[in-house]
Amino acid sequence: MKKRLLRMTALFLTLSMFAAGCGSSGGGSGEEGGSGEKVTLTIEASQEIMNNIPYAFSEENIAAFEEAYPGIEVELVLNPDAQNTSILQTKLASGQPSDLICYNKVSAENELEVQKNCVDLSEEPFVENLADKDVLTAPDGKIYGFAFAIKTGGMGVVYNKTMFEEKGIEIPKTYDEFLAVCETLKSEGITPFYGPFKDVWTFQMWTASTWGYYVEKFEPDLWDRLNANEIGWDEIPAFEESLQKAYDLYKDGYMQETVLSDDYNSLTDAMGSGEYAMTVGSDTTARDLLAAHQDITFDIFPYPVYEGEHEYLTISQLDAEFFIPKDAKHVEEAKQFLNFMAQPEQCNTAQKEAAFVANVKGADEPDFDEFYTHLYEDYNKPGKTVLEMNAYMKVDLNDLWVYFQDMFAGAKTPHEVLSAWDATFEELMQSKGIENF
Repeated sequence: MKKRLLRMTALFLTLSMFAAGCGSSGGGSGEEGGSGEKVTLTIEASQEIMNNIPYAFSEENIAAFEEAYPGIEVELVLNPDAQNTSILQTKLASGQPSDLICYNKVSAENELEVQKNCVDLSEEPFVENLADKDVLTAPDGKIYGFAFAIKTGGMGVVYNKTMFEEKGIEIPKTYDEFLAVCETLKSEGITPFYGPFKDVWTFQMWTASTWGYYVEKFEPDLWDRLNANEIGWDEIPAFEESLQKAYDLYKDGYMQETVLSDDYNSLTDAMGSGEYAMTVGSDTTARDLLAAHQDITFDIFPYPVYEGEHEYLTISQLDAEFFIPKDAKHVEEAKQFLNFMAQPEQCNTAQKEAAFVANVKGADEPDFDEFYTHLYEDYNKPGKTVLEMNAYMKVDLNDLWVYFQDMFAGAKTPHEVLSAWDATFEELMQSKGIENF
């Protein structure tokens, strides 16, 4: 329904949601301005976040909030994915941010500097009813935002499970086994891996996952060393190894030739055609494929790039956390919004959009389907997860992602990708005033 309501503008999408629906569990009413006009509460996010975390933007919940607070109307501002970070940084720096910002937790702490730019919410009423306060706690021990969910799901290789079962192919546990699977598929006229790499953000799920696993299991202090300028990106053989393995998949014909002209929107048709078996992705990717092709079963398995990695899915940082900038025009109304949403009733309503494990006491347990039950029971619940690389970065990674495209274009070797990023990383860290750069 949301997709039908969205209207495209030159730089962003705006969705104005007016009061409708039922019931309030928060009470109170927003004050109108001196002219009697409603206060417009703006919430800003990327298109990707809204698409991936639909429960955080439940129209029914927003309508209920507007009914409970008739002096407030909610406007959702959606930025293009590739420009989202720079747009938010510019607005924060200029003192003209939206009233609420929805962003990934750790990236917000690093890229948006929420400890400096956003309101401390540690004493807000909703905090006492959190199921797990630590999930939202920033490095300084304070809470700057609210997120509906405790992170589940994960990133890895999304694959056509129906095809694997029909051909008797087992899930690979090592990279040699992965290559053997690719060769088997290729020998039968199937392109093993679909790369929708026209979009800069798609291939990075490979490195966000594999590098996240490598550091956590083999060099747990590596992120600190990189962020302290004690080591260069091009001095880490394991990173170059993972890039080389990915490029070799393309070079050896295990990916389609058109990786740089095929975008993420093409993935659904490609994976449903029977011409491809696997792709880079996440639980969201698999969910979308399952919805589009009900005659095919899709699933996800961990990347087997490094030793032991086949046992761990990579989870992204906590996403869809709502922050209130200190310079927001309507700080008190934004607080009312968060306290309203952080209630069991609103969490239960949000579950209609997509099932999730709520971080609110008294909320219903999620009714996961077979696919999500498998991920939750086999990986999330027993702790068989590692955190993605992106969560540890203090700067925007878009330049790195462009260098990945250069690699597939043959313009940079894996080592040259890391060397170019090392120089750019140093410049970005210097511009942020990070110590030792």
